Amino acid sequence: MAKVVSDSWVMGPSKNIKRSVAFYAKLGLKPSMQMPFYVEFNIPGGTALGLHSMGKKVEKNGGRGGGFGIMLRVKGIAKLAAGLKRKGIRCSPVKMAPGEAFFSSFKDPDGNRFTLIQMGR
Repeated sequence: MAKVVSDSWVMGPSKNIKRSVAFYAKLGLKPSMQMPFYVEFNIPGGTALGLHSMGKKVEKNGGRGGGFGIMLRVKGIAKLAAGLKRKGIRCSPVKMAPGEAFFSSFKDPDGNRFTLIQMGR
């Protein structure tokens, strides 16, 4: 199978595509492809993120939804997290993980999780 794969991307659900596009614009991302029920963003580093409309469906697990999770390796995590907070994006406090890695996480409007991670000091 691997020989026939031409590319890959991460895809997650969205209850409201327009709201999602506005959220990702706050992160400095513009859609590379946009349709009424699907939008795709090219994230620096080579990852593509696709969001598909799920309408207002309620998940079987009480609406929490599992969504997706993406790790983003960054530099200057404290400054970045503070900048996101100023834009109204709720980030967790920057904490140290084993191995001197610092991390902070946030969610998009549909509960999909992003973790910012800075390796070393």
